[in-house]
Amino acid sequence: MLNARRLLAVVLALLVAFTSVLAAVPGAKAESITTIEVYIGKNTGTVNGKTTTLEQGAVIKNGRTMVPLRFITDAMGATLAWDAATKTANITLADNKIALTIDNAVAKVNDYDVALDAPATIINGKTVVPVRFVAESMGATTAWDATLKKVTVQFSMDWLTNKAVVPFWEAMNAALGKSMADLTKEFNATHPSMEVQLLPVASYGALSTKIIGALAAKDPPLLAQAYENDAAQYGTGFQLSTLDSYINGPNGLSKAEIADFFPVLWEDGKLADGKRYMMPAVKSDIVMWYNKDMFTAAGITRPPATWQEFADDCAKLTKTDDKGNQIQWGASFGSSSPQDLWVSMVYAYGGRVLNDTYDDVLFGSSNAAKAATQLFLDLETKKYMHYAPGSYADEADFNAGKAAMYLATVVSRTYVDLGKFALGEAPLPAGPAGKATALMGGNVVMFGNAPKYTQRQKDAGWAFIKWFTSPHPQAVWAAQTGYLPARQSSLKDPVLVAAYADNPEKRAGLDQLNDLVIEPPVAGWSASRSKIASDLQAIYLGKMSVADGLLKMAQDVQAIIHK
Repeated sequence: MLNARRLLAVVLALLVAFTSVLAAVPGAKAESITTIEVYIGKNTGTVNGKTTTLEQGAVIKNGRTMVPLRFITDAMGATLAWDAATKTANITLADNKIALTIDNAVAKVNDYDVALDAPATIINGKTVVPVRFVAESMGATTAWDATLKKVTVQFSMDWLTNKAVVPFWEAMNAALGKSMADLTKEFNATHPSMEVQLLPVASYGALSTKIIGALAAKDPPLLAQAYENDAAQYGTGFQLSTLDSYINGPNGLSKAEIADFFPVLWEDGKLADGKRYMMPAVKSDIVMWYNKDMFTAAGITRPPATWQEFADDCAKLTKTDDKGNQIQWGASFGSSSPQDLWVSMVYAYGGRVLNDTYDDVLFGSSNAAKAATQLFLDLETKKYMHYAPGSYADEADFNAGKAAMYLATVVSRTYVDLGKFALGEAPLPAGPAGKATALMGGNVVMFGNAPKYTQRQKDAGWAFIKWFTSPHPQAVWAAQTGYLPARQSSLKDPVLVAAYADNPEKRAGLDQLNDLVIEPPVAGWSASRSKIASDLQAIYLGKMSVADGLLKMAQDVQAIIHK
């Protein structure tokens, strides 16, 4: 009996020891992962270290690595069916289906059309396909080693059932929210080992408050939308990741891809420390919306090109009834980011808001700030322009036909294109120093330093950022929402070409890219914006003179940025 007990104890001890050894060995779980390697210019590849001869060596075409179709499908355990009549390869793995047709730049992945930089083609009598596209569409990950000219594919069937979940908090609503949801659904379908889970929040302000609370609890989402000043504030929580390691990593962006971003939007990704924390995903600027029917009735043939013309047009567009009651203003303003519009005008009049290091206010006694502020005050005093500070009250004036012009972000089309009148869209007027418009809209940030997230989840988060900011999704996003596309090549995408051809005025925001003013990427700017809005309200309501109001505003902002 004693011997039996001793034997049992020995067996249990050995079992514990063996289990501990397995847990301690980094590669203990590697048996379930298939690793595939191919080198450009070589006619061999490896699958889990075992060398195999390729029917055709890996080559680069249009910047994409092409490998024999049969090699990659066999290595991943996928089923391949060839349709000779249509020259289409049909690939099936688990519930995922891919269809590639020879020399067709559009493939099918789980019923979604996917544009290819390099379509499947035939080289030396062998069918070759873009390895990254095929592998990732079946749930694998890929990495490029530029030094060795090697592509590494890793795959596990477990990843298709145990997906890398990516929580994404965003502030898109109504039609904007639908577009975001539809694009995210497409990403999930075409990247079957990953799942981005959206959490829509009512507004950017509510989103910022929610994230600050989550950071305090050390429980942030992996991805979130963020203004520049929000990202600066989040960075103090030490959970916000810089994105340079992903951009320059094995699944990063090539020099050509980086150059494809509009330069001003690409530069917007940096904070004051010079590091990149953001990617431009949902960017916008302020434009002028105008009622073409009212313009025609007033004999105005085009939108104002300068702020002085704007003032003149406001006077022409103002109407009263027989009893002298105001029934129409030239424009309405006040609730739709008045501080951002004001910043735009200060620059258009030749002024600045903060210095280059964002620690000194420049507008307190600025003649440019005074002139820009006085213009709107004079128009409001003469009742040529309606100051409507209530929640979207200026937008309501415009939609109701009470105002001929409305100054707001490009994405306002969703809310003002109601078919009540002929809608016009134009760039903001120019001031004495030229044109200027504030860059608005959120970037995407990653809280990859939060300990709750695995490397698989962080890699999936980057995969979504990279995909959403790629040319075709950005073209679809811009066409559906009015946002600015982040990529220059998006302008050649048929979806966006058709949208702009249908209504060339939809390019108004895009045509201002050279006139963008990037607001200060510092944590204090969020509170500063609120102070600017409240001080402007005091000026427009006649509680302070322009000079006194700007001086108070400067003192308020200076106190905030020096905290």
